Amino acid sequence: MSALPPGYSLRRPTSADAEAAAAVMTAAGEGAEEVTADDVRHEWHLLDADGEVWIAESDGLVAAVAGLLKRADDHVASEAYVDPEHCGRGLGSGLVALIEERAQALAPGARLTNGVLASDRAALTLLERRGYKPVRHFYRMAVDLQEPPPAPHWPEGLEPRPFDRDHAEKFHDASEEAFAEEWGHRRKTFDEFRRERIDAPGASLDLWMGVWDGDEIAATMTCDARRFETGWIASIGVRKPWRRRGLGLALLHHAFTEFWRRGERTVTLGVDAENPTGATRLYERAGMHVLFDAVVYEKPLVV
Repeated sequence: MSALPPGYSLRRPTSADAEAAAAVMTAAGEGAEEVTADDVRHEWHLLDADGEVWIAESDGLVAAVAGLLKRADDHVASEAYVDPEHCGRGLGSGLVALIEERAQALAPGARLTNGVLASDRAALTLLERRGYKPVRHFYRMAVDLQEPPPAPHWPEGLEPRPFDRDHAEKFHDASEEAFAEEWGHRRKTFDEFRRERIDAPGASLDLWMGVWDGDEIAATMTCDARRFETGWIASIGVRKPWRRRGLGLALLHHAFTEFWRRGERTVTLGVDAENPTGATRLYERAGMHVLFDAVVYEKPLVV
C-alpha cells in the first residue's frame, strides 16, 4: 500500500470519527459548505457495500479523509480532503496514490474520477500533474427563502402523492428512467436503492413525492430534511413523456414550501452544469443561485 509522508498514519474510520472528519471536510472546502457529522455518516453509509474510506492521522488527530466508490466495472469515483493546516507536506499526493492503487485493485483498467472545487488551485494542479483531465462540472445551488414560496402549480390531470412504501419499486423504476441519460448514471437495483436511500439512517421519506398520471408515475422527488446545514433536494426526475409541462418547477415549489413550513430558510441541491434537460436554467428561474463549482477529473487506470 502506498506510503504517506513521515508523521502520518492511515486507518479505517469508525462512527466516532464522523465529527472530526466533518470538520476537516468543511475546512478543506474553505467554507463552501458546512459538513456535519450526520452528513459524513450518510456518505459512509453509501460506501458500506462498494467503497472504502480512510482517515489519515497526525499525533492522534484527523488530518485528512479519503474514500472511493466502485460505481461500475469500468468506473471508480474518489475524493480526498486535507485539513489546510496539513497542506504542502505531500499528504494529498500520498492519498491520491493510495486511491489509484486501491481503485486498480477494485476495477483493473477502469477510469478513475476525482471531484475537487474549481477554486482549489493546488488540488487541480496535483491532479493534472498525475495525468487527470477535467471532464465535467457540477454546481451546488441554493435558494434563500425570504418569504413563503409560490404554491406549486400541478399540470392538469397529474396528481402529486406522498411516497408510499407499497409503490417503492414503481417509484424506483420511474426515477431510474428519468435519470437514464444523465452523465455517468449507473442504474441501481431496487435492493441497492432500498438500502442506500429508503433504509438509510435518518431518511426523510415524508419529504419524498411521486407525481402520478393514472397508474403511472410521471415524476419523482427525494429530499433530506437536513444536509450540509440546509434543506436538501436530493433528486428531481421527470420521465420524458411528461417533460416541458412544468412538473420540475412544481416539484421545486412544493419542496420550498415544505421546507419553509418546517422552518428551513435555505434549500440546496447539486446539478450537472451540462444537464441535458436544462435543469440549471430551471433552478435559476426558481430563484436559485450557484454556491460553488466542483470539477470532476478523470484518469484511465493502466492495466
